[in-house]
Amino acid sequence: MAATLVAQDRPRVLLADDYGALLTAWRRLLEPTCDVVGSVGNGRALLEAAAALSPDVVVADLAMPEMNGLDACRQLKQANPRTKVVLVTAGGDEWVAHAAFRAGASAFVLKHSAADDLLTAIESALIRDTYCTPAVGIRPPDPQ
Repeated sequence: MAATLVAQDRPRVLLADDYGALLTAWRRLLEPTCDVVGSVGNGRALLEAAAALSPDVVVADLAMPEMNGLDACRQLKQANPRTKVVLVTAGGDEWVAHAAFRAGASAFVLKHSAADDLLTAIESALIRDTYCTPAVGIRPPDPQ
């Protein structure tokens, strides 16, 4: 990720998950190369924060209270198509990954995947590519 970021500004990242310890871990992982502009605990708060903070990338859990990640992704992409979304879940199969991409996600990652997987997903989203964690075993759709 660092090689790509040398040529551009630090990406602004918004984090969304209802598990505070995970938000803290993601923040620590991303802060060396990204500006983490905020973190929220549910889908409705995600939409409000994204409107106020204009992140380049949103990293969001698929299963959040008040609004799930798929619905939040759809609404976020309608409001700001330029914002890239990386959807993350504890357990996912091919169907869930396909649903994430149909909702407008640029990347799909499993929470138990290596930290490098999340970094790769963000980097791919920033360069207008798509990414799906290899553990799911699907080829992500070509970017639009």
